[in-house]
Amino acid sequence: MRLAAIATAAALSLAVAGEARAVLILGHGTDTCSTWLQVRTTPRAAEYRQWMLGYLSASAFHKNRDILRNMNAEQVFTRVTSDCQRTPTRRIDDVLDGFLR
Repeated sequence: MRLAAIATAAALSLAVAGEARAVLILGHGTDTCSTWLQVRTTPRAAEYRQWMLGYLSASAFHKNRDILRNMNAEQVFTRVTSDCQRTPTRRIDDVLDGFLR
């Protein structure tokens, strides 16, 4: 139930494409990369992983772009971690938006 609520919130937050801060985004995506880097090897990482996959899936659906076609979940998390290591002050949702470019 909680995952469905998070996925729905992510989907609704993407209703206005291209306006990064025009829509309120809820959940772990508003945390900075430094937070992800701290929790990624802890039990809390599962919450972040589910949020990321839901956000990317909803983004792909609403943009009608199959951005995850040639990726698996671990590849997503590896890319996010790599991007976050380069820019730890960025928000997680901003890093994920890079998948859509």
